[in-house]
Amino acid sequence: MNKWFKTSLGYSIINQEKEKCTQLVPSGYYARSLQIGMPWANYFEGIEVSSRFVIDTHYQAQLTNGQHEKSSGVRRRAIDPAVQNAHEKNEQCHYAVSASAALPFPEKTHDLVILPHTLDFCPDPHEVLRQTSQILVAEGCIVIIGFNLIGFYGMIKLFTHHKKDRHKKDGHKKQAPWDNYDDSHADGHYYRVGRVQDWLALLGFDLVGAAMTCWQPPVQSDKWRDKLAFIEKAGERWWPGLGGVYVIVGRKREMAVTALSKSARTWHRLIPGMAQPISQRAARIGLKLVTKN
Repeated sequence: MNKWFKTSLGYSIINQEKEKCTQLVPSGYYARSLQIGMPWANYFEGIEVSSRFVIDTHYQAQLTNGQHEKSSGVRRRAIDPAVQNAHEKNEQCHYAVSASAALPFPEKTHDLVILPHTLDFCPDPHEVLRQTSQILVAEGCIVIIGFNLIGFYGMIKLFTHHKKDRHKKDGHKKQAPWDNYDDSHADGHYYRVGRVQDWLALLGFDLVGAAMTCWQPPVQSDKWRDKLAFIEKAGERWWPGLGGVYVIVGRKREMAVTALSKSARTWHRLIPGMAQPISQRAARIGLKLVTKN
């Protein structure tokens, strides 16, 4: 997955996703922000943030599989130069290695969390969303980016899956003209936009905005992508729900509880009580209601 995103086509998709994030994230100041996955891509560009945290989930998966370097019994790893280049302009950037479903942060500590294709390539997307909701403060924002199941890339995924099965039977491989790319992105699990929005609603999020992008076929050639630029405009106008990538922004909804002051409690004692139903009065003075059949 990481190799595919670092290709020419991958960087083109990332740039379009960044543009949508800048447009959809509400304007304001975010003191603490978090990006879970794809640390070499800075999704905070155009967003006013102070202290940012970047989680590398890909290396954590390698540690889980045992693919790590050992030195005196301690696991070590140098930071990817691409990660340093992506966040070098911000001194308050902290890099960490963790699983997407085991975030090393306490509750209500972040104002903004961005999930770039995190749900597409994690074993338990529900747990990732639950933990993200826990570390978000009240009125904090979550940004979810992923491949659309009913979009162009979702269809390519299904086509690639059936194509691999056919090639195993036939004993040969023949790629389509638009298959000139590393199909490692087909190993993920794509979801419908409506399904992801339902997950957010169940966790108490309000939908701030949503958008689609990437209607072009997945071609690696910059020349052909420039020639097919008209497809982006046509797709946004005529079939907006069939974009290859979706970007969803939600805001954490939390009811605020305000304690009554002493003066308010004093006035409450002086004001006579309002009329109440007979059942409530009986419950207060210990009466037993008898109903006639």
